[in-house]
Amino acid sequence: MRRWHRRLSWVAGLAMLLWAGSGLLHPLMSWTNPLPVAFSPPAVDAEISIDQLQPLESVLRNLGVREVSYARVLRQDSAWLWQWADADRVGWHYADAVTGQALPDADRQRAELLARHFSGAVEAVADAERLTRFTSEYPAVNRLLPVWRIRFDRKDRLSVYVHTGEDRLGSLNDRRKNALLVVFQAVHTLAWLDSAEWMRLPLIAAAVLSVLAMAMLGLVMLSVPAAKAGVTSARRLHRLLAWVIWAPALMLGGSGLFHLLTQSPLRASVAASPSVYAVEALRTPGRLDQPAQSITLLPARGAQAFWRVESTGRVSLLDASSGHVHPGGDAELAVALAGLPMTAMATPQAGFSDEYGFANKRLPVWRLESADHLLFVDSRAGVVAARVNPLDVAEQSSFSRLHKWQFLNPLGHAARDLILSLAALLLIAGAVAGLTLRQRRTATRV
Repeated sequence: MRRWHRRLSWVAGLAMLLWAGSGLLHPLMSWTNPLPVAFSPPAVDAEISIDQLQPLESVLRNLGVREVSYARVLRQDSAWLWQWADADRVGWHYADAVTGQALPDADRQRAELLARHFSGAVEAVADAERLTRFTSEYPAVNRLLPVWRIRFDRKDRLSVYVHTGEDRLGSLNDRRKNALLVVFQAVHTLAWLDSAEWMRLPLIAAAVLSVLAMAMLGLVMLSVPAAKAGVTSARRLHRLLAWVIWAPALMLGGSGLFHLLTQSPLRASVAASPSVYAVEALRTPGRLDQPAQSITLLPARGAQAFWRVESTGRVSLLDASSGHVHPGGDAELAVALAGLPMTAMATPQAGFSDEYGFANKRLPVWRLESADHLLFVDSRAGVVAARVNPLDVAEQSSFSRLHKWQFLNPLGHAARDLILSLAALLLIAGAVAGLTLRQRRTATRV
């Protein structure tokens, strides 16, 4: 056991140094990240009178649009606009809802409006870029795409990432966060190998397995009484640190390996294509029974589509082909959006859980059960926010508890981060002590 412990020391010790060191950046980023001044979308101070607007189908036909995957009425700069998404739900388009005139620059204007709303920035916009893929500064953990990156003309280079289709904040970055993200991703996840997952996956797995093997071997060796004669102070210190760090090493390494294997792009399933609805079959409702706060067109599975009309304390569904009231509400809409039989049970969920983790972004959602998956549906945006199987639930639970140490949340986030940072520092100290002993042994042999 001692022989194998020493053989693994170089690989496992260096891996522990790199991962524990870069892991310290995570709480540092959470403490220093720029914070939004608002978490909800801008409030609309006017009620929608849909009978005074041009019907959506007329606007789309005049603009040559044949299919739509999402549409809504929104208020921007004191004007009512139709916003819709094309068939792949990547491009967002706008037209004046009164005149029907296309507004080609309205998406960038809405992105700037949202960026100022969420960040409170008043400076001029230095740069605006539309992103359709994740980057080192806007990694996949943010989930939302496509987004606009609005960078303001200020010393900290504040960048705000916003999703204009759902009026959501994707991320807030500044110069400090961008620098920390580059280091964290390069060291902690080997992001520079993202294009070669076949190499990244076995490389990280081998390094993590060496840490786990060394920790388990060390634990067995700790159970054997140490010889007192000839034991140096450095070896005594290493043994003392080992008593403290073996549990964090196994917890962090094991949960990290589980996360790596289950979240690898090699295992990723193909995302379902957005549901679309033919414009020729569409009918915009006329006068509503009561003033509406939001009106959204949501195509569902099986050539269905619904108008979701939200009024004060009430959600109504209208059939998109006739404009007639459809029985049911948000729960029935969630079932239809998921493509499940209408007998499926939908349960509202207002918070994150082991089944539906923080990384999924969207709340509130509806929780539904299918034969082999849990589905979480955002009925306001008309999207399936997550499809989760039992393996995913186990991974999310282990990662939150054993890797992020969220079992310490009752102590407060600051206390949790401090304890986790202390554990990382002790892991670094244990690795340094072990590598020092290994180097001395090598030098003695030479």
